[in-house]
Amino acid sequence: MNRKAISLALAALGLASVSVAAIAAKPADTIAARQANFKLIGKSFKTIIDQMKAPAADMALVQSSADALAKASTKVHGLFPKGSGPESGVKTHALPAVWEKPADFKAAADKLVLGTKAMQKAAKSGDMAQVKAAFPGVGGACKGCHDQFKGKD
Repeated sequence: MNRKAISLALAALGLASVSVAAIAAKPADTIAARQANFKLIGKSFKTIIDQMKAPAADMALVQSSADALAKASTKVHGLFPKGSGPESGVKTHALPAVWEKPADFKAAADKLVLGTKAMQKAAKSGDMAQVKAAFPGVGGACKGCHDQFKGKD
């Protein structure tokens, strides 16, 4: 390949990456990403709840779900940039309070991270009693955030 062809190829790649970044920044994409993250949180939490009710819990499943839950919780705060609320015209259950009270929202998101990290630690112990003890920290964090920052479905 000659220098001109290489330069054109690099320029095209540069434009492609700009286009991808612009697309990713659209409110609809941001909202879809956060909804997918919350679905993962919900699925992981439900799996743990189901295992807590099971006569013999599958601790490997609890541990993998707790890992997924903890990882997904760290993304929550970053999935609410300005412009991705109801004003975007895209259906979202996020209330304006997310952006009107950013410190409160961050505190609620941080509480979720702490709760899920405690759940992850409890799951790694292999002791279902510890998992059950960590449950209210996650459930309470979810409820607290929903009460303040999520509209009704």
